[in-house]
Amino acid sequence: MRNQGIMGRRWGAIVGAGMLLALPLAQAQGQESGSGLELTGYIGAALPLSQLANQGDTIKAEISTKPVFGASLDYRLSRNWGVQVMGGLGKPELTVSAVDPSSGFPVTTNMGSVDYLHAEATILYRPQLTGAAAVLLPYFGVGAGIRSLSFPDGSGFEDSDDVTLIITAGSHIKLNEHVHLRLDIRDLVSSFESAGLDDSRLQNEFLVNVGLGVGL
Repeated sequence: MRNQGIMGRRWGAIVGAGMLLALPLAQAQGQESGSGLELTGYIGAALPLSQLANQGDTIKAEISTKPVFGASLDYRLSRNWGVQVMGGLGKPELTVSAVDPSSGFPVTTNMGSVDYLHAEATILYRPQLTGAAAVLLPYFGVGAGIRSLSFPDGSGFEDSDDVTLIITAGSHIKLNEHVHLRLDIRDLVSSFESAGLDDSRLQNEFLVNVGLGVGL
């Protein structure tokens, strides 16, 4: 339903508002504790590793790999631990493959673009490297969030807001004291229910992002 897609966009707005409201407080605390804030903008790709839905070999539906744009706000609680809120959006294509009853061969139809939105919060662990490797700041994290899919009219799918489990890893590369290049890879695990095809399917999507960030 469209109401579910609207709910997903509201979640995105809430995450964004929370980032803005937390900024002044976190900056003040960071100055006192030696921790701090990092703001990063990303461009990347969503790589679906599973079909959106299927019905045996008769009908299959999936979303394509497309660019995703996003941003994150990190707050470093200590040298090793931090929290992050992140969100992104894209417009992948929805394709449906169905077997033509007259020929017996599959026919693939492009159903149009899907409004794809993800928003999540994660806890990050940052091991401290020494020597020449200190320029790299790797991190690992887990968290939870929401993935919102708004399907084109006439596709036969209802809009969906699905809770996601997040597993992430990445690294900073320091360019100078305040600016860094960032590589972020995360796995979004969720369950999608597709009306008329099957009860639910485990979804697995890799997000591969490259970003440029600044310390605040």
